[in-house]
Amino acid sequence: MERFYVFILRNDVWIYILCVMGLFWYGSQYLRARHILREAVFSLERETGTQLRNTSLILISMLLLIISGVYYVNTEIAPTLPRELLAPPTPTPNIFSTRLASPTPLGTPFAQASPTPVLAPTITLPGQAVNQPPAPNATGTIEPVGTPTPPPPTPTPFVGCNIVLNITEPGNGSVVSGNIAIFGTVNTVNFGTYRLEANGPETRGQWANLLGRDVDQAVTDGQLGMVNLSQWASGPYLIRLTAIDQDGNITGVCVIQVTLDNR
Repeated sequence: MERFYVFILRNDVWIYILCVMGLFWYGSQYLRARHILREAVFSLERETGTQLRNTSLILISMLLLIISGVYYVNTEIAPTLPRELLAPPTPTPNIFSTRLASPTPLGTPFAQASPTPVLAPTITLPGQAVNQPPAPNATGTIEPVGTPTPPPPTPTPFVGCNIVLNITEPGNGSVVSGNIAIFGTVNTVNFGTYRLEANGPETRGQWANLLGRDVDQAVTDGQLGMVNLSQWASGPYLIRLTAIDQDGNITGVCVIQVTLDNR
């Protein structure tokens, strides 16, 4: 049944056109039959006019039913059909549209596979060093050669405050002024130093070291530094706490935002 609905939906325009043409034709036949019945004198003429009128009415009714059915399928049934049925059919590939490779002319030599190279034996000339296994020691055992240890991988820095790197005071989004005491924690793995920086209207988009140096002492829930920002321009500032390991690599960054109000 779904195939029947799909056929109607794909050909509804032509069905409408044919039905309208049929309505015009049988409508004219109906008018012609009425004219015959009005002018008929003999019974044969009346019989012919009646038959033509009845046939025209039946076919006009059928065409109207077809138009109504197509309209019903478009408005009521089409929205309930799966979209896969309404998708256009996949076109059949045309094998003649694909260009074929030109034939190889007669007399063209075929490419031959390259022969497998023959491995020549290695000859050690006099005077050349020969790799010898390590000589056994006095006890008859062979001493193992030490394997070089690869350098440890560079730690990947994390971005974001966590339990080992955070700023607890001032809080993120708070308003500060004048002298500011900064508290928090910096106690990352392989800790070396930490750095406190600010970025805002006073620094013109650059990061400025608030303490003037890097501090080489880990802090756990304590004071990270005391800074005087009373002469700085008011506005929003980013405060950044950076942890650096003993090899000079940045291992973590914690950033908060505060608003400096020195008015």
